[in-house]
Amino acid sequence: MSAKGQPDTACRRTGVQLRARALTIACLIGATFGGGCRCKGETLAPIVFDENEDREPIDPAHVLAPPWQAPAIAQLDNGALLHWLREVDSPAFHLRVLLPTSIHAERLTAAEVAVALEALELRLSARLRRIGGVKLALRSRPGRVELAVHGRDVDAEAVIAAVADSLADAGNPKLLSVAQGKVLAARAEVEPATVAAAALIATLTNRPLEHELIIKDGLIDLSKGREERSWSLLTDPRDATIIVHSGLSLEDEGIAQSVAYLSERWHARLALRSGEPSVTARLRGQDHVPRKPAQTWLMTESSPAAMSVYAGEPGRGGRGEVMLGRLIPTPTAKQRILIRLCQRLMQEELDARLIDAGPISVFAVRVRISPDDPVRSLTRIIERIQAFGGELHPRDRVEQAARLWLGARVVAASLQGEDWTALWSESIDLASEDREIFTALAREAEEMLAVEPEDLREAFAQWFDPRGGEPGWVWVGAGIDEAMATKLEGRIELLRVE
Repeated sequence: MSAKGQPDTACRRTGVQLRARALTIACLIGATFGGGCRCKGETLAPIVFDENEDREPIDPAHVLAPPWQAPAIAQLDNGALLHWLREVDSPAFHLRVLLPTSIHAERLTAAEVAVALEALELRLSARLRRIGGVKLALRSRPGRVELAVHGRDVDAEAVIAAVADSLADAGNPKLLSVAQGKVLAARAEVEPATVAAAALIATLTNRPLEHELIIKDGLIDLSKGREERSWSLLTDPRDATIIVHSGLSLEDEGIAQSVAYLSERWHARLALRSGEPSVTARLRGQDHVPRKPAQTWLMTESSPAAMSVYAGEPGRGGRGEVMLGRLIPTPTAKQRILIRLCQRLMQEELDARLIDAGPISVFAVRVRISPDDPVRSLTRIIERIQAFGGELHPRDRVEQAARLWLGARVVAASLQGEDWTALWSESIDLASEDREIFTALAREAEEMLAVEPEDLREAFAQWFDPRGGEPGWVWVGAGIDEAMATKLEGRIELLRVE
C-alpha cells in the first residue's frame, strides 16, 4: 500500500504482498499508512479532504458529529471503492455496501431490485448465522440501496469473506427464483399511502410507477433472464462503494488479505470499464441532473396542476390519500440546510417529508382527505404550508428544530453500536464532491445551528408556497373512490390512472 506521509505521495510497492489481486490506494490527509498492499499501474487521484484549517477546530460534542479521522481510500481491482474509517480501540466492526439504483434507473424496476436483494439477504444471512453475534440490515436511500453488517473486530475477516462469497454467488438462477417467490408471498395489499408516495416520486422523476413500486403483475412476469440481468446491474462492483468502520487497520495483514479476496471473488461479468474513481460521481446517476420543473402551482387560477389519481379502494376511515410535493434544487450546503430546517419546522404540524441527496431534493406532504369534503382537506393543508412562509420563526425555535434533527441522526447511529458507516453514507449525500465528505456532517451541524430566521423565511416563501412561490408543484392521489373524485372534480382537474 502507498505511503501517506504527504498528500501527493506516489504509490509504491511494499514488503507484504496481498494474495491474488491488489488494491489501488488514494492518498489521505492526516494519516500515515504503510505495508500490506500492491498498487496497480494507474492509481486513484489523491483526495485532499477539506479540513478548514483557517477555522476553529470542530467540537464533535457541540456539532453532533463523530470525531472521525480521514479514511483510507482504495479502489479494488474489481472496480469497487473502499472507504475505511479507523477508530483505534473500537471493538466493533461495521461494513456497509452501497449499491446504486440511479445509475441504471431506466433498467431496474422496484420488483427486480426487491428480488435481487431478497436473494442476497437469503444467502448472506445464512453465512452470518454461522459466525454468530452479527446483525444484517438493509435500507434504502435516495438513488441506492445499502447492505450493512454489524459485528466484532475479531470476526472481521469472516464477515468480509461472507459478504464476498454472497455477492459472488447469490445471483444464481435457482436462488433468484426462490427469492421471487418469497417477495411475492410477502407482498400484502398495497396501502393507498404507499401508492401515492411512489407515484409522486415517479411523477417528479419522470419514470414509470413500476420503478418506484412493486407491481404484482410485473413481479409475477419476471423472467429468468431479467432476474439475472437485474442482479448483474445492481451488484456490479464497478458502481459500488464499501464503507468500513473498525478498530483494525487496512494495513493489517489478515485484513489486507481479506479485502484482496473480496476483490477477487466479487467481480463484474463483463470487465469493460473500471468504474468512477469518485464516490459522489458513482452514486449519483440521472437523479442528480437538474430537471426543468413543471410550471404549475396547486389550486390556482393560473397554471394549476392536475391531480393524477390511481385506482384503488380508500384507506382507513374511508379516507383517500394525496401526496403533494416538488423538486427543490439544493446544490450548496447552505441551501440543503435551509430546506431541511423548513421541513423540520413544518413536520411539527404536518406529515412533511424531505429526501435530500446532493444537488436535488424531494419535498412531499401527505394529506388524508375527508370523504365528506376532500377539497377542504386539501385547501386547509395548502393554507397551512403558506402560513409557515409568513412567519418569522423565533431563533430558539429554529435552534431547537436543528438540535432535534442533528441529535436524532447521532442517536440512530448509536443504536447500531456507534456505526460510523451510516453517518459517512449520509455525509456523502451532503457533499458536492469527495473532498467535502469528511467535514460535511460537522459543517452542516455548525451552519444549521447558526441559521438566521430571516433566511429561513425567505426559503419558505420561495420554495414552500404552493400558490405563489416558485412553480413546480405536483400532486397525486390514491384510494379515492368515485364519490370523492366527483367532489374533487368541482375544483381540480383529475387524470385517472388505472
